[in-house]
Amino acid sequence: MSQPQDDDDDDVNPVVARALAEYAKRPSPEDVARLVDMLLTRGQEMHDIVAALPDLPVGASDVLSEWEYFSQAGPLGSGPHSNWHHCRGLARIVKRLMRMVPGHTTASAP
Repeated sequence: MSQPQDDDDDDVNPVVARALAEYAKRPSPEDVARLVDMLLTRGQEMHDIVAALPDLPVGASDVLSEWEYFSQAGPLGSGPHSNWHHCRGLARIVKRLMRMVPGHTTASAP
């Protein structure tokens, strides 16, 4: 499998899409580790932006709490599937955070 691209252009959409790939196209364990690193970095940035908004959007408290738990808890269990499932969970939360960041555009990935 090809290596995920760095998120230099400030667009996390391809990272989220790669993490949410269908099972047959799941990334290698090494790619999953890189995706998790990118998701943790960008997700925390978005978390901080959303948390600092003067008027929190509907559902923001839930997604902020979910981010805090999942980003700190890590994968449940062990092995490559466990890591991939954790990566996918992070991607889903990042996708929700993206919708709450003012001016951020979100692809219509799954």
